[in-house]
Amino acid sequence: MKSDGVSAAFSLILEEIEAVESQLNQEGSAAFSKSQYDDAEAISSAGKKLKEFRSKLEKLQSEWSSGIDIKTRERVKIEPGYSIRPHAKSARTGIKVTLANGAVIQRETAAQTMAETIEYFGLENVRALRLTVSGVDLVSTSKHQKYGQVQVGKFFVCTHSNTKSKKKLLEDLSIKLNRPLKVEIIG
Repeated sequence: MKSDGVSAAFSLILEEIEAVESQLNQEGSAAFSKSQYDDAEAISSAGKKLKEFRSKLEKLQSEWSSGIDIKTRERVKIEPGYSIRPHAKSARTGIKVTLANGAVIQRETAAQTMAETIEYFGLENVRALRLTVSGVDLVSTSKHQKYGQVQVGKFFVCTHSNTKSKKKLLEDLSIKLNRPLKVEIIG
């Protein structure tokens, strides 16, 4: 099946929405497990709206594919200057952190493990380093509108990165803060 620029754009948008839905699911689950019911409700509401939007996009994608003839669709190209890289999803992986005393931090998601490990380092200590992830403060006192964060007390830890980047960040923090640990990617 030949692809055209609009079909590629639909696929990219739908993949990005799916990634945000996954993050909302994680955040909602975490809020619910911490009895933060107002936060869980707000996340649920945002998730419902996003699901409705995704449904509309899927209908438009179907209408594009079945309602517009193939020759017309193939005329829509992506110019070389506007390349869209496909967002390939890899198998879900996690992180296992073994502290110097042998204790292990390993949660359901790599994001949760990363946030808890940063809490182990000391949120204020990490915040003082002024590190960023995707241009967002690693540890912040405010919620970012776009990027995934895990709330730890009054702070938000930006977890918007792949598992390999999370591993490297934790290893770098270990060295900078002189808190030895071992980080493994699992799954």
